[in-house]
Amino acid sequence: MLRDFRAFVFDLDGCIYRGSIPIPGAAETVAHLRKLGKKILFLTNNATRTPEQYAEKLKEMEIEADVDNILTSATATAIFLSKKYGKATIFPVGGQGLVQELEKTGHTMVAAHEIEKAEFVVACLDPDFTYEKLNLACQAIFSGAKLIATNIDPTIPVEQGFRPGAGAIVAAISAATGAKPEIVGKPFEHIIKIALARLGTDARETVFVGDRLDTDIQAGKEVGGFTILVLTGSTKREAAEKVDNPKQKPNLILPDISYIPQLLI
Repeated sequence: MLRDFRAFVFDLDGCIYRGSIPIPGAAETVAHLRKLGKKILFLTNNATRTPEQYAEKLKEMEIEADVDNILTSATATAIFLSKKYGKATIFPVGGQGLVQELEKTGHTMVAAHEIEKAEFVVACLDPDFTYEKLNLACQAIFSGAKLIATNIDPTIPVEQGFRPGAGAIVAAISAATGAKPEIVGKPFEHIIKIALARLGTDARETVFVGDRLDTDIQAGKEVGGFTILVLTGSTKREAAEKVDNPKQKPNLILPDISYIPQLLI
């Protein structure tokens, strides 16, 4: 039933791997799709790594990927800001995975001593998030900066369960300032348009695969793609089968991505 689709968009956390542990069959599935001539894009809301670092992580799991095969919410945010606002002055709440992608696109980062110059606060998952970073982000917004969220995922799946995601950090900034964030990552159309443009395919020719109903599945549904929920991450089968929102109801539910080749015959 999937053989006529030209492209597959895979989430990473909870779909291809959990933390540093690959999902069994992930490498074989991606290799099989490539052998059939399918286009592959890894699309992640997680902005803690650069595309180069994600490519290296995937290669360590025997999954071939180059930088063009990977789109992070940090890259999408950098592109989105350039297209909508031009080159921007930014206070980043995030690590080098965010900063490098913003700078690569020509944006300028501001330091703590010039926080009032920030036009935007861009927030993502930040393992080094502190009260001082929260305070600086708030001071920038109090001085007129707009709040941009790479994504608002509440959690990320890891080896032994879950950890707080970018959504927890964005919520803290929003709660303190009253600022409503403009969100770039899944399920919002900004990142999906960039993904489809990179693939060169129409949404109706594309399969979206992921572990979250409110990001991966809704992202595919919003643009009219075919959606597959895998049960190796954030969503249990019972929750997926009970979902009422048609925008979050997957076309197909699979235990993991190793079942995909069976549907390409």
